[in-house]
Amino acid sequence: MLKRRLVTLFAAATLCLPATAADWLVLSGLSHHFQERRDWREVNPGLGFERDVAEGPYGPWTISAGFLKNSYDKRSVYLGGRWTPLALGPARLGFFGLLATGYPSPVLVLPTLVIEGHGVGANLLAVPNLPGYSGYIGVQFRFALR
Repeated sequence: MLKRRLVTLFAAATLCLPATAADWLVLSGLSHHFQERRDWREVNPGLGFERDVAEGPYGPWTISAGFLKNSYDKRSVYLGGRWTPLALGPARLGFFGLLATGYPSPVLVLPTLVIEGHGVGANLLAVPNLPGYSGYIGVQFRFALR
């Protein structure tokens, strides 16, 4: 109950921010894990919202909130921000920091690659194998709302 209230509060707060670039509907996605030691859920349906925030002196920021069925086969709610200061054509590289339920750690910082076209895009996340944690590649699909 508290998790849903936090997501609702965060989404309402993001809607009050001035839209400078775009608002995005985000569909979660797919993942592929590098370790085979457990039966990972690699189809991760979910829905999210992202808002691009005005580009600051250190590069563009995006705020996001959403939910999905994660690779541990648990419901996950997340709130976060993405910073992508490096750009090459339609691709931007940076980090996605978030608070999320349903994972061994509630705080995640993930390297990310964002690719955008005319009103569509994808978020690619990648994490290497770490002690006690399987690395993976994940993808979310983005659709511009304005």
